[in-house]
Amino acid sequence: MTITGRLERRALEGGSWVVVTEKQEYTLLGTVPRELAGQVVEVDGEVEQGFGIFMQGPQIRVTGVRRRG
Repeated sequence: MTITGRLERRALEGGSWVVVTEKQEYTLLGTVPRELAGQVVEVDGEVEQGFGIFMQGPQIRVTGVRRRG
């Protein structure tokens, strides 16, 4: 799946990456380029089933991140 939204860093539980869309927030699992923080990005990945410690929406196992536009 591909998600488009603003990439944010959250301080919860040692830090997590989140993509914020118009409808939902997604927690990102895996490597995320720090230099894209605050920008609109497209994230490729798969929904990770189960519970996580971040409690910030569905978890996405990241396979790729790129700046939009």
